Amino acid sequence: MGRTGRGAFAPAHTFALVVGILASAAACDSQSGIPVDAAEADVAAAEVAAAGVAAAPTSTADSPGTVPPTSARPAPQVVVGEVPGNPEAADAVRAWALDLVTDPEGLTSTCWTLPPAQMAEQYEDTGAVLRALAQPGVDGQFSVSWTGGGTTVSVKRSEIASGYACPHVHPAGTADVYTPADAEHAVARFLSREAGRPVSPADTETAYPLICPGFSPWDPSGAGDGGQPPLKQDPDVLADTTAFAADDMTTTPVRGDYVNVTVPVTDVSGVTKTKQVTLSIGQDGYCLGEVT
Repeated sequence: MGRTGRGAFAPAHTFALVVGILASAAACDSQSGIPVDAAEADVAAAEVAAAGVAAAPTSTADSPGTVPPTSARPAPQVVVGEVPGNPEAADAVRAWALDLVTDPEGLTSTCWTLPPAQMAEQYEDTGAVLRALAQPGVDGQFSVSWTGGGTTVSVKRSEIASGYACPHVHPAGTADVYTPADAEHAVARFLSREAGRPVSPADTETAYPLICPGFSPWDPSGAGDGGQPPLKQDPDVLADTTAFAADDMTTTPVRGDYVNVTVPVTDVSGVTKTKQVTLSIGQDGYCLGEVT
């Protein structure tokens, strides 16, 4: 899905996420028509470049002229380290990083694959994100990542394929990148689809898989039974959903990567029952494998 496919958040009846984005835009020279001392300009340019953003030209005694108004200045050029063998990854995350710098509030609607509150927290330190992205990228098993200055920025392959990659940002060396909030958001997205009101028109199972693919045996109990995830075999088990109580979701660890998310779900008959959704972590983050 390209960037134009990221639509506005459309929750179910009881699904309300009040979100805000706290990300701050990278600093730029705000003077207009005022000569800047050459030494000061060099220092400012170095500070901006260190954050991974190419500075716009400034007026100096050696290069007289007037700095154009902000609206007329060229967009900043975000520096993203190339990924050997995967040039699409750098392009996709660069599109997102440019919005992080120029329109951070807009990420609330474009990055609907992430939990809004978590996104606000992870994207808050723009400088740290840009410094990490300026390093060479590493193509891993399930994601591509950039690490620098103690921060890692990682993007899933489904995000890269969309052409506009909203990443997870976390301290370098973090073992558990995905959180209970990610698990609950995956359930909310799945139920929103079933209710006919996906969080984005682009949020389809084909483009953004949420059902576990069954590449490894499904065994949340640890009994060694294995087999395919039940939800893969019957993906329509919640097809009669009309609403769900997102605010009443709870997440409980099971074992390993498995977690249970409980949520009240209302069906077409108006009956509300608490459902338990079991998830695990796959190539696209948390995936749903079973509903009881």
